Amino acid sequence: MKGLTFRRLPVIVGATLIAGLAAWTGVTHTTFFGQLVGSSGPTKCTGTLPPGTYSSIVVQSGACTINSSVVVTGGVTVNSNATLNDNGASVGGTISAGTNSNLFIAGSGGYANTNATVHGNIDTSGAHQVSITNTTVGGSNVTVQSTTTSTSITHNNISNNLSVLGNFGSTTVQFNSVGKNATCSNNAGFVGGGNTAGGKDTCN
Repeated sequence: MKGLTFRRLPVIVGATLIAGLAAWTGVTHTTFFGQLVGSSGPTKCTGTLPPGTYSSIVVQSGACTINSSVVVTGGVTVNSNATLNDNGASVGGTISAGTNSNLFIAGSGGYANTNATVHGNIDTSGAHQVSITNTTVGGSNVTVQSTTTSTSITHNNISNNLSVLGNFGSTTVQFNSVGKNATCSNNAGFVGGGNTAGGKDTCN
């Protein structure tokens, strides 16, 4: 019986350490060493998400950072007043950001820079600040509207449509490649240029 107890002890300690790490990082559903840990449903992210593959992510409050070592097979939801920093992650679904949220999407940076990739839509309405750069949107559309402070959409490859509508503060839309229509209208402090579109283009 004692031998059995001691053989189980490392497993128990290991599981406890993993659970503690998940709680400490704000992650409730992630992978460690290829094994799924936690409950089903969206991962609630605060802080920097550990490397791994996730079904979906929700940023309920505070700030969440996902790096190029993170793959999200589904979507990412950024609630009102929350912040997402996406540094080169791969997202299989849609990224949506609510009112007064902050959305920053960019490449991974560094020597082996890789673009962020989104296979669904990027949708924001009434966000506080939006910056999307060095991002490949291979799925559908990018729609950014009614941002209250600043909007920057630069150096992106967008398969379908880009719509930048009714944003306040400074609005910059430059050097984007858009597969279909690029539509920019009613934006304050607008600066556009260097954009290409397969259809109608009002962003230059």
